[in-house]
Amino acid sequence: MSDLVSDAFHTIQKEASRRGLAPKSQQITRAASKQERNLNSPADAGSKASGGRRKGIPTGPDGRRLPKKDNLESVNAVLQREISRRGWGREIAGGWVQNNWEELVGAQVAAHTKVEMFKGEALFISCDSTAWATNLRMMQRNILAAIARQVGQGIITELKIFGPKTPSWRHGPLHVKGRGPRDTYG
Repeated sequence: MSDLVSDAFHTIQKEASRRGLAPKSQQITRAASKQERNLNSPADAGSKASGGRRKGIPTGPDGRRLPKKDNLESVNAVLQREISRRGWGREIAGGWVQNNWEELVGAQVAAHTKVEMFKGEALFISCDSTAWATNLRMMQRNILAAIARQVGQGIITELKIFGPKTPSWRHGPLHVKGRGPRDTYG
């Protein structure tokens, strides 16, 4: 007694081969044997004598598939084109300086300074003490040169350096208008 499932499977295979449809495994072996015949034939596979064109996936001399030739632009190229088209280069460079301040000036200076904002061609920097503000003013030429090397010439041309903020004497909604305390420290 034969198995009904195997009988049905053999019937389907016979019908598929009669119609010219073969299972995937048979298609792969047929394609491999056809390629082997083309390689062993004396006529060049790509010549007009063999039909002019090869069918299938193009391969290199080592038999591996050739990479697809995509005409797609890289994301970087698209972003660079949009940045230049919209005129965002200066703002992006200012943002880069703000994010990489420690890399530009060093860890010790960055620990005592903070980039507040970038406006026009000026970079606004606040320091924890007046001593650090004075040191930063003396290092200003070197800092501007380092920034120019990283983001380009003419983007940031000025550093506005500020010391610590003075305390505000205006507390609460009921403060008294005036100059604030004057003779309290004497």
